[in-house]
Amino acid sequence: MSDGKHLIKGLFLGAKETLPNGQESAIRKKSVESIKINFTHISDDAIVDQVHHGGEMRVIHHYSQYNYHILKNKFPDIANRFQPGSFGENILTEELTEKDLFIGDIYQLGSAKVQLTVARRPCATINQSYQDSRVLKEVMSTGHVGWFYKVLEEGSVKLGDYLEFIERPFPNLKVSDLYDQGYAPGAKFKNRNFLNLCLATGLMDKGWKPKVEKALTSLP
Repeated sequence: MSDGKHLIKGLFLGAKETLPNGQESAIRKKSVESIKINFTHISDDAIVDQVHHGGEMRVIHHYSQYNYHILKNKFPDIANRFQPGSFGENILTEELTEKDLFIGDIYQLGSAKVQLTVARRPCATINQSYQDSRVLKEVMSTGHVGWFYKVLEEGSVKLGDYLEFIERPFPNLKVSDLYDQGYAPGAKFKNRNFLNLCLATGLMDKGWKPKVEKALTSLP
């Protein structure tokens, strides 16, 4: 359940590297003992593509071992590639999925306070990272994409600390429902009321916001 305490089992920082296709990225992150969380970024966590990545609405990326377990079962031939940090996350917990969480959920994370914003919108860099063209399609079809947080209070978090639930200001706005609006087959941005509510939170990032705004102008 999302409304509890969740042990931080992994912390990760990325440095710019060249992927097998020649693309520069920091998606494959390395394990560290602690991270320093600032309002606009995590210290020493590289963001190579400043246009499409980063920003105050997605300072921290969260993924779970549960999601990794699903990927390993789906692709047993490359299961060894799904190592913590390889999906680009900064924090890892045992459980939690996109269906457990709500836009706007507020948590204590170590000495920082954070607020959940949006689901990740995955791109082809995932395939390049895992060197397999099947992974992105699977991730997008299942919605196991991870999610982001903005920072309400700066601080730090170390291994063994907890992500502890504080408040749920928008109990009708599931993270998975937003993702499904954009990516589920046959359900592309059709729920005007839901999209208006998402936009009104002020938590849509630079990827989701223009898509939601555009959809709202075209819906009857």
